[in-house]
Amino acid sequence: MQVHRLLAAALAGAAVLPAAAHAQGPPPPTAVNGATVEAVAQGVPIPTAFAFGAGKVFVGAGGSEDGSKPGGIFTAAGGTAATKLPDSPNFVAGLVYRKGVLYVSGDQKLLAYSGWDGSKFANVKTVFKGPKRFPGFGGLAFGHDGRLYAGVSISNFKYDSRKSPQPYAQSVVSMKPNGKDLRVVARGLREPWQMTFVKGIPQPFVSVLGQDNLKKGPPDYIIRARSGQNYGFPDCNWTKPKACRPFARPFLFLPAHSSPMGIAAIKRTIYVALFGRQEVDRFSVGGGKPKAFLTGYAAPVVALGIHGGRVYTGDLTGAIYSVQP
Repeated sequence: MQVHRLLAAALAGAAVLPAAAHAQGPPPPTAVNGATVEAVAQGVPIPTAFAFGAGKVFVGAGGSEDGSKPGGIFTAAGGTAATKLPDSPNFVAGLVYRKGVLYVSGDQKLLAYSGWDGSKFANVKTVFKGPKRFPGFGGLAFGHDGRLYAGVSISNFKYDSRKSPQPYAQSVVSMKPNGKDLRVVARGLREPWQMTFVKGIPQPFVSVLGQDNLKKGPPDYIIRARSGQNYGFPDCNWTKPKACRPFARPFLFLPAHSSPMGIAAIKRTIYVALFGRQEVDRFSVGGGKPKAFLTGYAAPVVALGIHGGRVYTGDLTGAIYSVQP
């Protein structure tokens, strides 16, 4: 599912939730292990990503494409309304915090915020500005090699079933923290979105969204993005496995329209937010099928992050939750 389109449509859907749910907060999801799911904050307009640093929970928000409900960077705490930071972009796709710097992706730029004073950042600079027609970065993650990794998606739905001519589109890339030395890691991916690293594994695990416009939807999947891989899109979308023989095979297949969004790891267990199924599943990098961990969300779940051994999620009601796995 094309992410910008998904988020815009989802915002309209979220607006039909009962007024009481908006005023009092929706009921939290349920953890299969029986752990208490805690409300961290409310009122984030389509949470997309998390970052943790300076003693804060930072939440990226996509907002609406028409700008009627702009996104941005929020801090979440106390179960109350999230606080939007000044100088936020109106669309945030990815966040990551490292060595006192909050890296933010959205639209055609990669921004670096620094000088946190407890309530705001003193400085912001552009560390990467894409070339003409660059579709923008999705999720962000730092690799074990110190490089910053990102997904590059598509910014136009006409490329739902086509190879995009936009620079770096439909690939996973890496770069130095200053935005220089950008390299393509893996390509041929309809829409790579968020990513995470697992200790001891040098390659990122990336959530990839499949096509929307087919009667029989192709699977969504998770990849382990190895350098030089080609996953074959659009020639290969795994509806006809024979066409995919020359290309790299995904690490894990998911049902069509599961729409894997946020992804993060605790040790060798990966958690993934499944927008289309309104739940969070988890699986081991050692093998085995994904199993549900959080179910019963009031709306589709988008953002997922992990900090201090807790799983953080955000859904389309604008609610942020955390739970001990």
